[in-house]
Amino acid sequence: MLRRLALLALAATLAGCGSQSSSRSPFLDSGAAGASGAAGQGAGGLGGAAGDGSAGGAVGGPCVDDGQCDDGLDCTTDGCDLALGRCRHEPAQSRCDDGVYCNGAEVCDAKRGCIAGEPVSCSDDDTCTIDTCVEATRSCAHAPRDADGDGDPPWNCGGGDCNDGNPDVSSLAPEICGNGVDDDCDGELDEDDCSSPRHDTCADALEITASGSYPMSLAAASSDYSASCAGSGGSFRDVVAALVVPEGPPVDIDVVATSTDPGLALAVSGTCGVASSELACSPTYVRQTGNVARVRARGLGPGAYPLAVFGLAGSEVLLRVEYLPAAPAPSNETCGTALPLEPGEPVLARLAGVARDLESACTSSAGELVYALTLSAAADVDLYATSADGLGTPSLSLRGGACAGLADERTCQSADNAHLFVRVSSPSTLYVSVSADAPSDVRVLARVGAPSSPSADELCDGAPPLEAGKSVNVSLAGHTDDISLGCLSGAADAAYRLDLTERSDVLLVERISSGDVGAVGLAPPECRVGGALSCGTSWASPVRAVARGVAPGSHRAVVESQYGSPVTLAAYTRPARPPVLVPFADTCETAIDIPADGGRFLGNTANASADYEAGCDLGGQPAGGAPDQMLRLKLSRPRRVVLDMKGSGYDTLLDVRRADTCPGTELAAACAAGYYQDKSFLSLLLPAGEYFVQVDGYRGGSGEWSLDVFVAEP
Repeated sequence: MLRRLALLALAATLAGCGSQSSSRSPFLDSGAAGASGAAGQGAGGLGGAAGDGSAGGAVGGPCVDDGQCDDGLDCTTDGCDLALGRCRHEPAQSRCDDGVYCNGAEVCDAKRGCIAGEPVSCSDDDTCTIDTCVEATRSCAHAPRDADGDGDPPWNCGGGDCNDGNPDVSSLAPEICGNGVDDDCDGELDEDDCSSPRHDTCADALEITASGSYPMSLAAASSDYSASCAGSGGSFRDVVAALVVPEGPPVDIDVVATSTDPGLALAVSGTCGVASSELACSPTYVRQTGNVARVRARGLGPGAYPLAVFGLAGSEVLLRVEYLPAAPAPSNETCGTALPLEPGEPVLARLAGVARDLESACTSSAGELVYALTLSAAADVDLYATSADGLGTPSLSLRGGACAGLADERTCQSADNAHLFVRVSSPSTLYVSVSADAPSDVRVLARVGAPSSPSADELCDGAPPLEAGKSVNVSLAGHTDDISLGCLSGAADAAYRLDLTERSDVLLVERISSGDVGAVGLAPPECRVGGALSCGTSWASPVRAVARGVAPGSHRAVVESQYGSPVTLAAYTRPARPPVLVPFADTCETAIDIPADGGRFLGNTANASADYEAGCDLGGQPAGGAPDQMLRLKLSRPRRVVLDMKGSGYDTLLDVRRADTCPGTELAAACAAGYYQDKSFLSLLLPAGEYFVQVDGYRGGSGEWSLDVFVAEP
């Protein structure tokens, strides 16, 4: 009995010595604090105060090494805190980031894992704007209210539209004669300069009898006809031309329409207004240089054939018409019907009216034609594609195996002067599919040469070492697209080995030539398809990619260039740790200190004051420029300091100043405006001293920002 009482007393004493609930095993409690609340530094390199998981991480069960501390949550960094003898689970917020801005910032809870964020609210409380979150620019847009979509806001919201329920009526519309409507909202009906529709129906069709250019206008036109590839109703209109074929042999008629109208479409039929007589139909292909539609009506005998031109009300269209000898449609639309591609002999792939049959990593809008290149021995193969008519950007796809599946694609590229280079190690047949972003005529050429050997940096296996903090020059001459991380298709690439001795954050920086497109990514040693830990692609140099919380071991830094131009590559590393939130830091006196080895900082200038100007801001800004926040960096010896604001949500400014005064003396070439997608970036060689880092906004911009700081040997 006495022994039993003693055991009960001992149990009560133990229960009163800790904060753990007596109903739970301490081995299952991931949220308990340490014995004294201390934040020790253990073998896993984990620190920070114990907490509820949402702020400073969580403390778990007893441990003697990191291997005992896996909590099963992908977003936490797990390690053993030897000072406490307990596991620590630190949230790594970047692992929860889904890359989508508008759905809000995801967070890592050390107990529950990734938690969805609150969607971005874009309301400006103005009833005259339509407020939307724009993912492409990671910002809010406030478009003028325009219920009928005619481009003219209503009069009570600052526009000139007197009937916002009718897209044909606005201050931008022409006055149409004889309809008894004030179409242009000027308060008058059918004034002297009113417009009458031209070529609105087949009875008033524009007659075309020969090759040439023919302008047509949809001003004042109505919606009379329909086609399989054209929009109808609402703001859509149509006008008609008659393609006249004279007596004689059949002909092909090729019609190209160009316009700024995104609703553009063309349709050729045998009988006007009879949908079942449609011979060819083309929707619009939207390009940066303008919208294109193209039809080729084949084997037309003598007679008149209606050509309906569809588009939005008021748009202008230019037709380019060409009468050609009749020719059969291309027969090589699939892998099974591929035509031979002979080395050194160019072929012309006419893509008008061609269907899309094959999947490709290089997306294109037009259909594709397929060619077969047969090799009797090992060889180096160069493939080239250019547009013969300037209508589209070509896309080349090199395929092997059964050809038809996406897994059969070896590499691809979309470019004005597309070029693929591959090494073929044995006799084989390669398939080449040709497409474009519009139905262009594309010239294709294959050149075959003696086989060559890859250079040391061309494969992930055996990749040469890359020293952190040091830049290397990479010549991509003779390199192929060997590594498919999913960053950039059809680009020459090279791989370098990056060894990490501790869990680290890694920044890769690639500098590319003007006019090139580059990509840089970090991958495991095997460089598996789509296996990038981080990936960045851009036409603006430098191209950057950040990977956070990368495990110790050997990794591969991969650089790519769309045109195979020389590039430089550098890797910067720092110990992995949670980001530092910057809540105030509005002046020099309240600046947040940057550790000597760098770190990641997150802030928001929306509620900050506009205290300090920056030398690289847009001219004409008010005193103080945009709202700003300040950080301070102290260097005990010369160092290279790399600052990257990629991931910030607005047009940024980054300014580094010597902290001799406040805000300090602005250093030469140390101010960077970030009004493109990748935001501000600086790489500076700084002597020992104290510096202010000013996080600012370009042309008045403000909002959420992210700053990565890496410090390396000079």
